[in-house]
Amino acid sequence: MGKEFADSVDPSLYAATPPVEAVRMISSLASTTGGKRGRRIVMTNDVGRAYFHAKVTRDVYVEIPAEDKNPEDGDVVGRLNLCLYGTRDAAHRWQETVASHLEEIGFRRGSAHPAVFHHEARDVITLVHGDDYMSAGALKDMKWLEECLAKKFEIKTQIVGHEDGCDREGKILNRVIRATDDGFE
Repeated sequence: MGKEFADSVDPSLYAATPPVEAVRMISSLASTTGGKRGRRIVMTNDVGRAYFHAKVTRDVYVEIPAEDKNPEDGDVVGRLNLCLYGTRDAAHRWQETVASHLEEIGFRRGSAHPAVFHHEARDVITLVHGDDYMSAGALKDMKWLEECLAKKFEIKTQIVGHEDGCDREGKILNRVIRATDDGFE
């Protein structure tokens, strides 16, 4: 964990926060029957150590903790190659890493919000908030997305839906989502 002090105002260092309406939109999409690729479910993914996957794009130096220094090193600092929690642009760099990965696997970034993505061929919609993903689509497409994410990141996944093997309830962005007889709530 780092601690960087703000010496200027720079809005480009921050990541966009998806509106709660995006969560409602994904829940609504999952509830809508007759999807092109079958009945939809909701999947949530939590990426472990997310910021450590994002490359630093500016010079950031950190003090080396005493326990990690060699006596012969003297008074040296380290230059970061990957983002560190607590640095000003870590969230933004992570959001760009996510966008790049999702675009590589066929998603398009939303024009209304930069944290919402759509995969037209698979009829999957995804939002990303920090290290949390929320997606809706057919079970086979959610399994595909889970595999794509797991190849790139360390993830924890929960699938909420009406299918066998799915949980009936999950949590995303401090909200509970439930698969009910009438759809999702």
